[in-house]
Amino acid sequence: MGLDDSPKRSVKTADTIFGIVEFLLENGGSGVKEIAESQEMAQSTVHSHLATLLDHEYVVKDGTTYRLSLKFLDHGIHVRGELPLTRAAKPVIEQLSDDTGEVAWVVVEEHGRAVYLMKSSGENAVRTRGRVGRRTTMHDIAAGKAILAHLPESRVGDIIDAFGLPERTDNTITERETLDEELESIRDQGYAINDGETTEKVRAVASPIIWDNEVRGAVGIAGPKHRLSGERFTESIPTKILEAVDTIELKLEYQ
Repeated sequence: MGLDDSPKRSVKTADTIFGIVEFLLENGGSGVKEIAESQEMAQSTVHSHLATLLDHEYVVKDGTTYRLSLKFLDHGIHVRGELPLTRAAKPVIEQLSDDTGEVAWVVVEEHGRAVYLMKSSGENAVRTRGRVGRRTTMHDIAAGKAILAHLPESRVGDIIDAFGLPERTDNTITERETLDEELESIRDQGYAINDGETTEKVRAVASPIIWDNEVRGAVGIAGPKHRLSGERFTESIPTKILEAVDTIELKLEYQ
């Protein structure tokens, strides 16, 4: 029936409000006219929806510009804190980033996309495309591939059907057969790599977190190619990540 096996039914008003929310998120704030044009709606209708969002404190108004409010931050932090994985992984990735000097991530899958759940930056960490809360495709990041490798084949197929295999760089995997071969390799070696597949000069290594016979997420390290190279990229970093994952899995088992 679809990616999440749910009927394709929706409420028009809810669709409209979430369309406005997504537009404000993408644009960092906007006026009524711009929102109305983007959503192909009358300005009066948009104004009514914004008034509702303002009444419920989901947007703030600065002059004629509307922006999303920090109420979304409250919801996101609460939801993340409720996850057993968050409690188990936080000290572990902090230690991992300290040990490697790079940025460490915990990534989970939700609705067929990779979600950056947690981040810890080492002293040499560089900024990458990821940010906490960001949702992205799974086939072009190491953590996403590590998760895909341990999902049922039918689920992988549904995700690809829904989001495709878009090309980010010349190194991105864009063919299903090639992806399947890589996922098999990931299962054999226990970790995935991203060799410039999202951003040409960035590499990453990630390993899946398996608990109660299900993949719950992945731990990854990302950094510039000149530092994640040679033995450090193929042995040292993968070993540290595998050790971190073992610790998280034990914490999940006994917390």
